[in-house]
Amino acid sequence: MPANLPPEYFIVEARLKEAKNPEEKVALLERLLALTPKHKGTERVQKDLKTKIAKFKKISGSKKGGQRESFYYVPKEGAGQIVITGPTNSGKSSLLNALTNARAKVDSYPFVTKVPQPAMMPFEDILIQLVDTPSLTKEFSPPWLREILASSDGLLVVFDLAKPEEISQFLELLANLQLKEKKMILLANKIDLPEAKENFEKIKVRHKEKIRAISCLKKQGLEDLKQEIFQMLEIVRVYSKKPNRPPDFSHPFTFKKGTTLLELAREIHHDFAVQFKYARLYRKNLKTPLIVGKNYYLKDGDVIEVHS
Repeated sequence: MPANLPPEYFIVEARLKEAKNPEEKVALLERLLALTPKHKGTERVQKDLKTKIAKFKKISGSKKGGQRESFYYVPKEGAGQIVITGPTNSGKSSLLNALTNARAKVDSYPFVTKVPQPAMMPFEDILIQLVDTPSLTKEFSPPWLREILASSDGLLVVFDLAKPEEISQFLELLANLQLKEKKMILLANKIDLPEAKENFEKIKVRHKEKIRAISCLKKQGLEDLKQEIFQMLEIVRVYSKKPNRPPDFSHPFTFKKGTTLLELAREIHHDFAVQFKYARLYRKNLKTPLIVGKNYYLKDGDVIEVHS
């Protein structure tokens, strides 16, 4: 049986080859294990990963003397992981608090946030993980922070409208860290302050990238932002249905766009994928269900009744 490893697996695997310390290797190996589908075809892969994790944990634990560099890793949860980044005092923690029920510490001095802080953002019927991170600067860009940014599903880059010059500097920093190609949403924060609108108009003329104006304090523009975050994830929500029963709309499955029905069947139960015959597809705009096969590409809002 083929392993059917997701594309992200090979991206993390490439980073593992560049890892320089045991703590970093353990974090990346655990990420690979989390990304590995759990079925018979991946048993050997899972065993190999667990063996390597145990090996590097032993090496890490046996080190004595000297101060080791801290390494942080945030396991992905929910429908996707979006990391918040930006210069100092731009409003990253305030954004996390405004979009979730988190109570991250906020203050006027720099580097209040010292470690990654994850929290869940409700969006319609799913949860999306947001991660607040320490300010990224030329002086502070440790490998573990770059790894968190690189392995995320997208970035929210927050700027202070009172310091418009920081936008170009920060985008250059991302480019130097080979992160410029990441999917990201640029957010000009503090639009509620005096002269902020004037600064924002100047920024829009100067930068070709699309920039959204928000206020974390006044919660301006945040509802539209939630929709944009969902769109950036490029996922679809699919609902399962048992024969002669109503659909389960309380717990949607989430997949990347381009996922086939066979992956849904495998997610529901391994036997469904092996013994798959056909599925009934229900949608709001369909008067009667359609019969679809295992190669059907799932769409957002699909209701699927698998038959095996």
